[in-house]
Amino acid sequence: MRLKLKNRFIGILLIVLYIAWFPAAQAQESQTIMEYLVRERPVLAGLVTKAGFSPLLSGDEQITFFAPPESALQSISNESPERLRAILSSHIVRGAYLEQDLKDGKPFKSICGTASIKFFRQKDGVLANGIRVEQPNLRLKNGVVHGLGGLMRS
Repeated sequence: MRLKLKNRFIGILLIVLYIAWFPAAQAQESQTIMEYLVRERPVLAGLVTKAGFSPLLSGDEQITFFAPPESALQSISNESPERLRAILSSHIVRGAYLEQDLKDGKPFKSICGTASIKFFRQKDGVLANGIRVEQPNLRLKNGVVHGLGGLMRS
């Protein structure tokens, strides 16, 4: 009898957790990368706009964006649009790549065409050009965002 009650409780708990989580996942996947940045990362959204990347991050093309933390953006906030474009373009790759797609030692060409992002797998996570991927796999309508622990310099 106790086992039956325990199994029922676990089943109900799983259903409640699924219902609570699923709408949030759907809401994320219904917004573009740019919409996510505007809502959740306003400083980065402003710099992306200043650099001219709003159309790319709002469009239909699948993109992977390695997003630096808001705290690291202070150092580049006064840069010219051209310099911001150079810095931020080294954080963007065409195609949607989840963390498991980032193979150890494999370079991915950034949209600037001259810079690559190289990944290194460690026991406790992945490094992108030496910067830790701290918040991986945020799936959005037009791609994936991976939150970084710092700013990659071009």
